[in-house]
This record gives sequence, C-alpha cells and structure tokens, in this order.
Amino acid sequence: MGKRQRVGDMVEVVPNQRYNAHLVPEDDSFTCQEPGVYVLRFDNTYSLFHSKKVSFNVEVLLPDRGAETQAQETGAAANCQ
Repeated sequence: MGKRQRVGDMVEVVPNQRYNAHLVPEDDSFTCQEPGVYVLRFDNTYSLFHSKKVSFNVEVLLPDRGAETQAQETGAAANCQ
C-alpha cells in the first residue's frame, strides 16, 4: 500500500454536483487522463437529516495497447508522406 493521502491534498477532477436521481437514474462515464488512484465520493451534506441509498457500478477498462500502438504507427506513417 502507498502513503495515505489527506482529502485536502487530493485534486478534484469532476466537480461536486447535486443530482435528482430519485426522478431519473444517473448514468455517466469518466476517462482517466493520468494513471493513479481515483476516489469516488458521495456527498449528502445538503440533506443531513434524510438518509440516502446509493447504488453504483464501476467498470475499469484498461487501454488496448494494440490499438494504441497501431494509432501511433498510423500517425507516424501519415507524417512521413
């Protein structure tokens, strides 16, 4: 395990936002630009006296190295012409 990081030292990559998921379920995605540890944070401070039930799924997709290499080769070939 690495060194424990304080919340104040973390960098927010997606701004905190309130959702009305009780009306319509939320579906979103995020593409990480840098490798590292990403923390999901759920905030209920706007409604401290009412509990919430949160259900979520996280899917981590690793980059396809073959496609990345092919894209780089195609770009290099295009630059040579």
